[in-house]
Amino acid sequence: MSVYFSPVFKLHKAPYRHPEAPDRLDAFMEGVRDTGGEVRETAWREDVWQLIELAHAREYVQSMRALCKREFAEIDGDTYISSGTCDAAALAVSTAVAAVEKRETAAIAARPPGHHAGRFGRALTAPSQGFCIFNTAAIAALYLGEGAVVVDIDVHHGNGTQEVLYDRDLLYISTHQHPNTLYPGTGYPDEVGVGRGEGYNVNIPLPPMLSDDAYREVVDEVIVPVLRQYGPKYIIVSLGWDAHREDPLANMNLTINSYLHAFRALLSLQKPVLFLLEGGYNREVLKRGAAALIHVLNGREPPLERPTVTSEAVYRKFREELATVREHLSKYWRL
Repeated sequence: MSVYFSPVFKLHKAPYRHPEAPDRLDAFMEGVRDTGGEVRETAWREDVWQLIELAHAREYVQSMRALCKREFAEIDGDTYISSGTCDAAALAVSTAVAAVEKRETAAIAARPPGHHAGRFGRALTAPSQGFCIFNTAAIAALYLGEGAVVVDIDVHHGNGTQEVLYDRDLLYISTHQHPNTLYPGTGYPDEVGVGRGEGYNVNIPLPPMLSDDAYREVVDEVIVPVLRQYGPKYIIVSLGWDAHREDPLANMNLTINSYLHAFRALLSLQKPVLFLLEGGYNREVLKRGAAALIHVLNGREPPLERPTVTSEAVYRKFREELATVREHLSKYWRL
């Protein structure tokens, strides 16, 4: 299993103190190297700008490229651009599409993240683009086409991915902290897709302080059954480590154990899986998480963290929410 990385991904730099900064990759790659992960260089594709337009309007892409000619620019209160941003974001797309073409199981340690970027940038009703420029996961799924799946386990709903894929019969599954309590405020269970995409958009909102025991139920009772019925050819994971209990930007109570359970469940389907780095802002968690991912992908048993248990009050909310998820999905999937 390979991890693709390039120093180019660190050229996306903030003009001010920002949680999404280049040293995130330093932490992630330290975890990779500590576990003997095979690190490979990335490669450019000549058609990358055409590929980006699979998910984004041409005028949006052109506006981002124009902003990248400046030293720094601010898109909104959360999202910035520097002179190296377009190179970093485009190289991430090139790398992801190359992995998809080879039907390869791999991880890509790239930034900026992408799952909040919609067709025109800011997606749905979100107040900002949430640190994201180009939606690498959505582009890779559209490039692959039939049989593509995006599983989003970032703590924030991937509103950009939902927007781009909403009328496509490509499966999108997102677990995220409940939109009533966290940016971007979307990702309710009744958002199931439209037209050809109806039933292929699966949102599983989770109450704050949900713990490992309940997250296992989400994976086993919803994610895996839907995936088995869909029959994926290739699984793209929008991997955000910000659902971890130590992350500063959210309010979940998961440990790396929950991520490991999800990874094993996806790999058990015996289809290639591409892991794309999205969020995660605690550097130590990024390091430990990367190490755990490499252990699993190389067939080794990683060290576990002390598991967390959901409180009775939170678990009650969780079961109510899961019943709502089942209600909206029962028309399309057997759960």
